[in-house]
Amino acid sequence: MPGSNHDLDPSFMDALPISVRDAGLDLIRFYSLKQMINLRINGVDEYLQNRFKLNEEQWLNVLNAVILTKISYFQIELHFPNRYIDKLIEISSFANGMASKDPIELYHSMLTDHPQFAEWIKNAIQIKQQNLRYQNNLAKST
Repeated sequence: MPGSNHDLDPSFMDALPISVRDAGLDLIRFYSLKQMINLRINGVDEYLQNRFKLNEEQWLNVLNAVILTKISYFQIELHFPNRYIDKLIEISSFANGMASKDPIELYHSMLTDHPQFAEWIKNAIQIKQQNLRYQNNLAKST
C-alpha cells in the first residue's frame, strides 16, 4: 500500500474490487485531496479515462474511496483548527454519500466497515471539543 509511512485507513481501498485498485493507487500517489474532490465533482479528466478504462460508477466508487483514504492521512491534534476539522468532516460525509454533515452520524456509519476511520472521526470530535474549551478558558483569563 502506498503511503505506508502514514497512519492511514486502508479499509476503503481494500473494499474496492481488485480490477479498479490501480486507478485508486494512482490517485493516492499522485493527486492531492483538492484534486480528488475536483475530479469527484467535475468528472474524471480525459487523461485518467484513457489510462484506466472504468465506467462512471467505478470512478465514483474509486474517488470516494481515495478521498476517504486521503482524509485519514490527516493527524488531528490539539489546536488543529476547528474550521478544518469541520471541512474534513464535510468532505468525508460527501464521499460517504451522506446529505448530513453531522460527525456523529458519520461516525456511526463507519463503525462496522471502517472502524479505524470511525476512531479518526471520534478523535476529530474530541479535539474540536478540546479546542473549544481551550478557547473559552483563554477568553475567560483575559
